[in-house]
Amino acid sequence: MAKLVIDMERCTGCGRCVADCLPQVLQLRDGTPALVREESCMDCRHCLAVCPVGALSIGGHGPAESSPLENLPDFASLSRLVKGRRSVRRYKPENIPAAHLREVLDAAAHAPTGVNARRLWVGVIDDVDSMNAFRAEVYDAINDLAARNAVPPSRRSAFFIRSAQLWNQEGQDAIFRGAPHCLFVGNHKDAPCRDQDPFIYLSYLELLAASRGLGTCWCGLAYWCLKLVLPDFLPRLGLPESHEFNYVMLLGLPAVHYARTVERGPATVHAVRW
Repeated sequence: MAKLVIDMERCTGCGRCVADCLPQVLQLRDGTPALVREESCMDCRHCLAVCPVGALSIGGHGPAESSPLENLPDFASLSRLVKGRRSVRRYKPENIPAAHLREVLDAAAHAPTGVNARRLWVGVIDDVDSMNAFRAEVYDAINDLAARNAVPPSRRSAFFIRSAQLWNQEGQDAIFRGAPHCLFVGNHKDAPCRDQDPFIYLSYLELLAASRGLGTCWCGLAYWCLKLVLPDFLPRLGLPESHEFNYVMLLGLPAVHYARTVERGPATVHAVRW
């Protein structure tokens, strides 16, 4: 079965799919689109999206599984969402409803990647008990390294040693902020935009999570802890050897309510004249 299928009974020969096909997989022949370089298909699915009559299917997905692009959020609503998102540092100690978490993850998987490579690895701790066990083991491991003077040297080493001490002495969770869930993202080492794709993905996910009433926090502390201090934890998280570890995001039901946006004034933009 071909990767891309054209229903010639529906096709009107308008040529929109051909015009929107960057690698020129499609060409018009005798007024109808024809596959000429299927091996060059990027699986971007622009052809499926642009067809006004729903004549194309790709990768086993057709118009019946798609949603019409109607009733999109207006600018004011989307602007309010962007301005109103906060880095949440206080969470309820409970699981996000599984259906809501899956809904956010499924939607975020549509975030763009460079050259449509789609080679991200995403791992999630989706259960609060598992997160608590992970959190405790991270601090125990740091304390063990500190006791042996074996914490890898970096400008963040003192912070991580102190964080583990505070966890033991006072139960303070300086790294993970008490979050019930944690999201880990990596990208294939050969991906065309290896460093950029994960941050594009997390940016989309953060806004989707906010629209669902969920809290998120870009957690550089957890990233550096795993990257610099506890890299042996990464294979245990499931990160393949073929992938580079890129970032961490905390996730959960917020224990704080923000009542308004934070207005920062007009953007500082430098006009470029060539």
